Amino acid sequence: MANLWLDTFLGKTGKYVIQFIDTYYIYLVPIILAYGIFLALSSFNLKRIERRVIREIVRQAKHLTEVNPNINYADLIYHINPDWEKIIKKSSFLPYISTESGFWVNKTNMFNVRQIIMHDERKLRLVLQRYRIIPEDVMHQPRQNLYTEYFHRITKQQDKS
Repeated sequence: MANLWLDTFLGKTGKYVIQFIDTYYIYLVPIILAYGIFLALSSFNLKRIERRVIREIVRQAKHLTEVNPNINYADLIYHINPDWEKIIKKSSFLPYISTESGFWVNKTNMFNVRQIIMHDERKLRLVLQRYRIIPEDVMHQPRQNLYTEYFHRITKQQDKS
């Protein structure tokens, strides 16, 4: 009955795969467990690096807002530049990183870490909002045009925008 069920639903190839797993599971389980532990350690390595990068971004953003309290969001993002190589050297304990839901590992280098951690601008915006560095209403203000501001200051005109 079981063979009929396997043939019907899985086909001949699926039946052979199931029989192979049933026969050699004693050798496959340790390999799968070792790879799972390796993936977990690689994911933990990425999380350590990510925490360090977020701390550095928050530190730089707080410093920039203290120096220039009227800085807008675009300028703030432009001036934040964490030292990726230094952070990777300090917080990485494995030469590999992995995302939480990934089945593959990547080499721990500046390009891979930057691509995985800061894959879009929304993540940086959420970090800055979470630490209350830049409020929501300030983010949507347009950039000030310094030339027209300077011209209005000289000519003593009020800004009409």
